[in-house]
Formats: sequence, structure tokens, C-alpha cells
Amino acid sequence: MIELSRGLNPHESALAEPVVPGEPPFELLRGSPSYINVLDALGAWEAVRALRGHTGTAACASFKHTSPAGIALGVPFAPGEEAFHDVGALPAGALGRAVLRARHTAPKCSYGDFVAVSEPVSLAEAHLFADAIGVIAPDFAPDALAELSRFHQGRFIVLRGNPAGPPRAGSAAARETVETGGLRLTRRAAPLPGFAGGVRTEYGTPGRANDLAVAVTAVRHAQSNAMAFVVDGATIGIGMGQQNRLDCTRLAAARARTWQRRRHPDVLGLRFRDGVGPAERAVWRARLAEGDLTPSVRAAFARVLADPKDAGREPDWSATPPLSGVTLAADNHFPFVEVVELAARLGVTHLVTPGGSTDADALREACATHGMSWVVTGERFFRH
Repeated sequence: MIELSRGLNPHESALAEPVVPGEPPFELLRGSPSYINVLDALGAWEAVRALRGHTGTAACASFKHTSPAGIALGVPFAPGEEAFHDVGALPAGALGRAVLRARHTAPKCSYGDFVAVSEPVSLAEAHLFADAIGVIAPDFAPDALAELSRFHQGRFIVLRGNPAGPPRAGSAAARETVETGGLRLTRRAAPLPGFAGGVRTEYGTPGRANDLAVAVTAVRHAQSNAMAFVVDGATIGIGMGQQNRLDCTRLAAARARTWQRRRHPDVLGLRFRDGVGPAERAVWRARLAEGDLTPSVRAAFARVLADPKDAGREPDWSATPPLSGVTLAADNHFPFVEVVELAARLGVTHLVTPGGSTDADALREACATHGMSWVVTGERFFRH
């Protein structure tokens, strides 16, 4: 049993104990996790293990408030993407690339996040977690563990994940139980059936297997409704938790557009004052890329720049590098052709849904009009 630092809120207490005695999902090596930290760690750990198993490539997931902020594979950087890393040498290994790519999906969200990785952490990767709140991994080199233990004045959380994986179907540990409002709700959490490798290509071509794997993993582990934009083995925009799929799509699209604008030369070329760290620089670049800075935010922006006058200059967004070859996945069907039209603006070439559509003919026609493929996986997955 682990006494957690807090419940959902600071005034609440919480405990964590394994359902099967002696078989915890992780070992606490350092720090004192909260209730939400544990939920984030478990969700992210499940995501990277699944993704590693499906692709054979190092994977990273950045979780915040029980949903992924970014998920990525450790494949080579896409053109221009390496510019997001503006301090020190680029990570040489696949794990370092996965961490950098996942945590740069949405810097405002991956700030104080919980990070999971599929591979053991060495000293070479330790600095990439400095502004996270904790990390879960299969193991840690001794010098990496010592380095991680220094972060946040020794409060950084380090968990060694159980390599046994998720509970077996039918076991007590495979059931999810919640007590609320005077009821005990129990759900039999059956294992996901296979993997969405393109059960059926409804229209067009199957697309790239790695992008499909990342996109499906992202929407499986995000709060429903969920939509995820993916390119080159990494998420670039995730929308979740909305009561309708159209709002969810717009949220994901807005984040993908911000990711795209962060590659604008004027955004990458911002010069900051000494002492402004890499995480803070990434957040300010994202704020500029989002646009619509209020007067108080613009004034704060000016204070962190080497030349405060740069805060008043709006980039010519028409010079933003275009997106292409993007995959967009949903945790359920697309109810609106409007989703296809929104996706087309962001270079989407493949739509991925668990099943058909309430108006499959109209969706197929829209895909044909915009040059998109439509892949149906046969798996619906809501998460709450």
C-alpha cells in the first residue's frame, strides 16, 4: 500500500494498493505521487507498452489530467521538427527522440506532466524530463536515477513499471470499480481486441502503419470524445473530453495548427533573455503561434524577449510550412462531413474510425472530393 500525497485536491487524502497482493503495476523509487499522478502514470504506461508492442519502436507518452498531451515514436525527426529543441545537442537515440517529440506536441499541456517511456532510461535522456513531474519506465541506470532524484528539490517522482503488463482478462485485477453517489460501478475491462492495423479500407489506401498505431493509441487513452492528428509517428494535436465530436475535432485541429505555426521562421527565430529556460521558451512560442495575445500576455511576452519590440510583431502566417500526409483518428465514427472539410485544411490524407458513419455515402464522397482515404478498424473505445 502507498499513502499518496493527496487525493484529487490538496485537502483530500488517498491510498493506492494492488488489487492482487504482491503484484503492483509499478515500484515507487522516488517521490510522493498524488492520486492524479498515479492515474496519469498508469494510463501513460499502458499506452507506451501497447505502442512499443505494436511497432517495435521506442515510445513515449506525456499525460496530464488523465489524458495524453502527446504520444510519439522514436523515429527520425521530420524536416523542421528538430528546431523545436533549442538547447544542447539533439537526442541521438530513439528513446530521446520519442520523449522530445511527444512532449513537444503541446508544450502548454506537457508542463508538469507525467511521462512514460517504453525503454530503460539512461543518463543521456534524464535531462529531457527536468520540467515534468515524474516518469515511469521499465528501469533506470543508476546515474540516471541519481540525476532524476535531484529535480524539483528532490520531489521528482520516479516509478519502475511492472513488465508483466496489464491484468489478464477474467482476473480480479482486470475489473475497474468506482464507488460514487452511493453506488459501486464495476466494469469488466476486457483486453483490446487485437490492434487497429486497418481491418478494412473503406476508401483509398491503408496509410502508414506507425501513424495509424500512434493515432489509435492516442484516442484509446484520451477522455472521450477524442480525436488525434498524427504525422511522422507523433501526435501534433489531440482533442478530448468534449460533449460532441465536432467541438472535439475543432480543439484537436486548433492544437495541430499551433504545432504547424511553431515551425514558422519568425517563431523559431525568437530571441529570449538569458535565464529563460527551454520549457518556458517552448510555451511562449506556442502562445505566439496560437495568436490573440491579450495586452497583459503581450506585455509579459515582451519581458522575456531579448528585444521587447519583437513582442509587437505579428508573423506573416502565410509563410508557415505546410502540413501533408497527416492521419486523423477518432474513438468513434464521424457524424459530420464537416470533419472531413476541417481535416482537409490541415493536410489530412487518412481518416481512421472504429466503425462506419451515420451517413457513410456522404463521408465516402467527401473523402473522394478532398483526396483522403478512410480506414475502418472495427474497434470503438470510449474512456471516462
